[in-house]
Amino acid sequence: MADDATDKLKAEMKALRAEYLAESPERVRELSEALGRLRARDAAALGDLHRYFHRLAGSGGSYGFAEATTRSREAEHAVASIAAETRLLERADFALLEQHVLAVADAFRNAQRTFAADASN
Repeated sequence: MADDATDKLKAEMKALRAEYLAESPERVRELSEALGRLRARDAAALGDLHRYFHRLAGSGGSYGFAEATTRSREAEHAVASIAAETRLLERADFALLEQHVLAVADAFRNAQRTFAADASN
């Protein structure tokens, strides 16, 4: 009986993880759009980037995707550091933030590949 409950819980968690990964392209799109708005000098975009990275840092770990959490947390800290400096953003800032967005996207792609490989076994 306990095995049935454990199997059911594992199946439910697997479905939740699959759903989370299915939504990851939308999360990356949000990051990319916020970066684009930041490049267009939308002052709110830096805060949005920080919030999006923060959310992904928490949720990635909750679903067991450690690399997504690590990359998102690193990006969140980078945004916070940039925001703490009271100056106009420079090309290097945009390049750094773009690298972080790409790193998060890569982490999700890696998670999708690993999840698919585990599911086929």
